Amino acid sequence: MQWPDFYPENCPLAEAKPASGTVYRLVRRDPAQPKDFIPLFVERPGFFENKSINEVCQGCGVSVCRDLQDIMKLQKSSGKMRKRQIAEAELNPTLGVIQHTPSRKYKTHHTWWVPIGEKPWIVFNVINE
Repeated sequence: MQWPDFYPENCPLAEAKPASGTVYRLVRRDPAQPKDFIPLFVERPGFFENKSINEVCQGCGVSVCRDLQDIMKLQKSSGKMRKRQIAEAELNPTLGVIQHTPSRKYKTHHTWWVPIGEKPWIVFNVINE
């Protein structure tokens, strides 16, 4: 797989596994759009100054949750997120690699690294209005 140029060396992380299974992501509208899958590193590169290589690498991926309850909790976490809709996808190995990167609040959070040429918005379907 070929990764975007902005990924640091050794990213995705060695612990990442081929993408598979059901995941959830918050998107702006139905259907999901390319801008719903812009990594935080691209949107806010200054946020990653003085961060570890692992944090930068994680910021280059796309956040998803494995559990519907976790993504619903994230949706309710702030005004900006409340306006977003929950989308669901079934990942497969052609769509990149994924790693469990839990936080205190979101136990099923994963980071998903999408290779060049893939269109992640195509595999997501909004499941709520």
